[in-house]
Amino acid sequence: MKTETEQLKHRLSMVNDDLAVIRRFIYEKNLAKEFFEQPTAHSDEAWTHLNNIEIACDLSSDEALSWKLFKPANP
Repeated sequence: MKTETEQLKHRLSMVNDDLAVIRRFIYEKNLAKEFFEQPTAHSDEAWTHLNNIEIACDLSSDEALSWKLFKPANP
């Protein structure tokens, strides 16, 4: 049985792997300009949100540790 930390690292690895597949799909279908280069309510481009997921999954980086939720988990 894996420890909780090992399980969490595995889960983040799976999220990061799916992120790579989503990025590849976006480029293959030429969806980048039409959808992902548009602003969202929280960012200049939707790409930023995918980038944030990638950064948050990188356990060698502390960048995401200072981030706040866009909206509270329990309003």
